Amino acid sequence: MHLVFAVHTGKASLVSVCRRLMNAAEAEGIFCSLLKTDGIPEKKDDAVLVAVGGDGNFIRTAQIACRNDLPLFGVNCGRIGFLTEWTEDSFPEAIRMLREGSYAICERAMLSVAVNGEHLRDCFNDLLIYKHSFSGVMNIALEINGQSVGDLFGDGLIVATSTGATGYSLSAGGPIIADGLETMVVTPICAHTLHFRPVVCSMDSSVNVTMDGKGVLAADGDRFRSVSRGDRITVTRSCEVTKLMTFRDRNLFRLISEKLN
Repeated sequence: MHLVFAVHTGKASLVSVCRRLMNAAEAEGIFCSLLKTDGIPEKKDDAVLVAVGGDGNFIRTAQIACRNDLPLFGVNCGRIGFLTEWTEDSFPEAIRMLREGSYAICERAMLSVAVNGEHLRDCFNDLLIYKHSFSGVMNIALEINGQSVGDLFGDGLIVATSTGATGYSLSAGGPIIADGLETMVVTPICAHTLHFRPVVCSMDSSVNVTMDGKGVLAADGDRFRSVSRGDRITVTRSCEVTKLMTFRDRNLFRLISEKLN
């Protein structure tokens, strides 16, 4: 097995932690390397990506894992670490379980984002549609599977996967999605209309948003496109998946209580 460690190289403290983790794995006979700057792992046949840092780094590494069809797990060095299963202290147990093959690989569904019919990118966590300026509100017309949900007057809209439902969507008042469900969660941000509430729909749904003004799109925290009046944003299930390595049973509700309390 080859562990490829993904870490923010601009943060000396994280690099130090990463080096200690690599030394611990190498002492057990596991080949280790740092992810190259171009984001392409050196090996692929038996490679596993290890995201070292917080949830943000985990989400960024998930994109690399998806593009290279590699499994991923994380070691938390951040404040919350909701998506990461291990810490530096517990990492020796992860090494033991890796050597024993005591893990499962779970495929997480992703979102596909298109603007005016042009596919732009895929999302592991969520898509954010947000107003262009700090002041004022935007008007967003929302359709799900061809049916009008109504107009949202507010700051924006989040479309999240089940994985991303415990992120920005939850902070904005969205629901908790139990493990094992594949859904899209559509959550308004600071809605100025009382009738507009979060919507949970099938992952195979088509969510369409039409802008009545300028806005920006951000996928997994990365701002990637400006949109204008009349632009049509379509969110559907991606044909891509992200493979996550899981080692232990996860109690989602206990995690929320511990991490987000």
